[in-house]
Amino acid sequence: MVQAASRELDDWLTLNLDRGCTLDQLHESLLHAGYESTFAIDYLRQRSGGSWQPSAPAAAVTASGRVAVDASGDGASPAEAVLVGGVATAGRDACCALTLADHSGKSSLEAWWARCDELAGATRVNLGDRFAQIAGRNARNGIFYLRNVLSHEECDAMVEASAARIRSSTVVDPTTGQFVPDHRRSSFGTHFERAANPVVAAVEQRLAVLSGVPEPNGEGLQILHYRVGGEYRPHFDYFDPATPGCALQLKHGGQRLLTIILYLNDVDGGGGTIFPELGLEFLPEKGAALMFASITREGALQPQSLHGGSPVTAGVKWIATRWIRAGAYV
Repeated sequence: MVQAASRELDDWLTLNLDRGCTLDQLHESLLHAGYESTFAIDYLRQRSGGSWQPSAPAAAVTASGRVAVDASGDGASPAEAVLVGGVATAGRDACCALTLADHSGKSSLEAWWARCDELAGATRVNLGDRFAQIAGRNARNGIFYLRNVLSHEECDAMVEASAARIRSSTVVDPTTGQFVPDHRRSSFGTHFERAANPVVAAVEQRLAVLSGVPEPNGEGLQILHYRVGGEYRPHFDYFDPATPGCALQLKHGGQRLLTIILYLNDVDGGGGTIFPELGLEFLPEKGAALMFASITREGALQPQSLHGGSPVTAGVKWIATRWIRAGAYV
């Protein structure tokens, strides 16, 4: 990590001071985010205009990767600030590194929501072959935005392998269950068969670790390319049981539990992913991932999962989408 002040760090500080967080809490968060103690102390002292010093030892990170807060403190979790759609929003939990556990033996629905509970208390995630940072979340509705899920080289490889294959995108017809063109979706796309090449296989395995749901439950990666003006108007990813075409799709592994969107490039303008029911927007960042639930803990359809892709206003947008089913996708 570069040990230097930045506008993003200053915004983080301002937000959390306005929230009433103490400098001790912010110091703890900086340490758990990977900043050196000397830099963190100097930074907070300079920005607060005083001679502040930490009043208590920082929380210790246990072997399991969770934070153990000093019992002599006030019990408040250290502050965390993240950037969502270019606007800083506050997280609730202590910064910590989290090694994702095995959820075998649970149903896919239980495994997914167990993973959500773990991610709700983390800011860094060990995916086995790389670390990702949770940069935004709405844990109640199972929404997480993570940076560094893919390397830039992996992003470039998927774009390069897709560029010559893309065609006008389609959607599932609710009446027939077949894939058809739709005016709401102005993009071009293609897909990879599962484990189509070493990069795809590595990404699929990583997303299984991230989601807590076995890799065979995932549909093949869908690659989408948006040009200026391209968008995908708000929609649901789950299959509506009230429509005639739903039964055909449910034969291929059951309902879609969740969606993972992988951002394969930085977009010059627009192209954010919006959740109209929640007032959220997540901006594309190369290598980042947006993961969200289509099904509630109780197994009901999730109305808050209504989402869309805002029009691209400058440049182009490349994403890969992984839909994960309740059962093995066939």
